[in-house]
Amino acid sequence: MVESTKSIEIDAEIFEIARRTAALDKVDVPTLVESLVRRHAEYVETLEEIASDMPRFSLADYELQRDSDETTEEYEARLNLFR
Repeated sequence: MVESTKSIEIDAEIFEIARRTAALDKVDVPTLVESLVRRHAEYVETLEEIASDMPRFSLADYELQRDSDETTEEYEARLNLFR
C-alpha cells in the first residue's frame, strides 16, 4: 500500500503562526500548508515558463558610463563590480 501522507518538522513558533492563520482561514494546518505549497509551486513554475521565453540577461556588451564627478579610483571600483 502506498503511503498517502508524509510528516514534516517545523519550528514550534512557525507552527503557531500557521495554526492561527489556518484558524482565520477556517481550515486546518495541513490544508493551509498544502495550499501554500501548491500555490508556491505554481508560482515558481510560472516564473520558469516566463524565463524560458525571455532572452538571457547579460552584461557582456554593457559599457559602464563614467560619472563626471567621480575619480578614477571610484570608477574602477564600480567597474570591478561587473568583472
